[in-house]
Amino acid sequence: MKLSLVLIILSTLALAKAPSDFKDSSKQFRFVDFSQVQYEIVYDLENKTAIAKTIINFDQKKSGHPIFDLIPEVQSIELDGASVNALSLKSPSNETNYRSIDKSIQAGAHTLSITNKIDKNIDFDGNELSSAFWMSDLNDRQYIEQYIPSNIEYDQFAVSMNLEIIGTAKEHTVYTNGEVTSTSKNQFAISYPDYFTASSLYFHVAPKGKFEEVSFKFKSKSNKNIPVRIYKKKSFWSTSLKTLKENTLSILNELESKFGNWPHPSLTIYNAGMGGMEYSGATITSTSALGHELTHSYFARGVMPVDGNSGWMDEAIASWRDDGYQSVSSPNFSKTSMAAHSEYRRYTDRNAYTKGANFMAYLNNKLESQGGLTSFLNELHTNFTHTSITTHDFIKEINGFSGLSFNSDFDRYIFAKSNMNKTKEEPVANPYHPVLTQKQLLELL
Repeated sequence: MKLSLVLIILSTLALAKAPSDFKDSSKQFRFVDFSQVQYEIVYDLENKTAIAKTIINFDQKKSGHPIFDLIPEVQSIELDGASVNALSLKSPSNETNYRSIDKSIQAGAHTLSITNKIDKNIDFDGNELSSAFWMSDLNDRQYIEQYIPSNIEYDQFAVSMNLEIIGTAKEHTVYTNGEVTSTSKNQFAISYPDYFTASSLYFHVAPKGKFEEVSFKFKSKSNKNIPVRIYKKKSFWSTSLKTLKENTLSILNELESKFGNWPHPSLTIYNAGMGGMEYSGATITSTSALGHELTHSYFARGVMPVDGNSGWMDEAIASWRDDGYQSVSSPNFSKTSMAAHSEYRRYTDRNAYTKGANFMAYLNNKLESQGGLTSFLNELHTNFTHTSITTHDFIKEINGFSGLSFNSDFDRYIFAKSNMNKTKEEPVANPYHPVLTQKQLLELL
């Protein structure tokens, strides 16, 4: 009884942060709460295929068609053991696409079973496999739904993954931010924390020995010994593992002094020389972007954005940190709509890197007598790590922390609610999060 009550409460909290349910033609579509997801992935090198079988346990509060997401074509799908058809649908104003099924179901607990082929960011090279779930927060539908079924980013759920590589005698290894058990050669069982969202999971499988790597422990201020694993391609010109280790330890000590204890069970770093993307306790990064990406394990994949109207906060915080924790008496821009997009938007407004960082410098100035913005962010991280928040949550918390009201500042600079004439401003690209081509993504494998 107590367990059921806890599950109901968690489900209610998750759905409270979901976008509004909507109708399309005669169908009522409902956002749902995943409780647990199990992936079974088989890579077959002889036939050059990768097949994922997924079991999703979810709760639906009202009758209707359940919403989830998956970009690859569905090979088969069952609901509660009965075959159904998959649907593709658009959000009310065509901001994004989702998946559903051709059956309206009653409120309650249900199970979806889905089979699909994985064919993105994968390379079968003779008897060697390279595969990764690269993600991005700068374009629509660029999280794990590119590869395997998932929910929308507002939802948090436990994940288990069983991975098998067949058709080769070559031994492979997995780089991930989950807990890995090698059950036998080329067979792995991986579990991920229940606070993960669609943007949290880091997954990269490669032939053993393809990369050079170093593993060590970071002594956190929490007295925990955090396992750290850094790997990179074998190259004379790339930064040495020794330097990467030293840089990582220096940055971790800086971040703990500013924002609090490291929030994840481990840390995995792929020093790829280009790119830049954050995961929960993991990153693919260049050497210069390492500090930016590790900051995101606090804000983005520690304290997590609910949607595209919330993602500006973590990019603004990380970019403000990159700029040296600046303080300005007033913002240097008129306004933006960084948090005023459709509730169905799923990616970050790129103004966050520049104007968002400048707004954080302004908040830092306003909080000077209370220890500055880092004092507030430390408290926010302590209270909300492993939790998804909205821009409105941020405002409520900073108002409470300071005893001031920043409502009008957010209305003007973030929500674009001032009476000033609207002008379209082209955002500046950020060097830490460049948009990579498909060719470049394959080169990172």
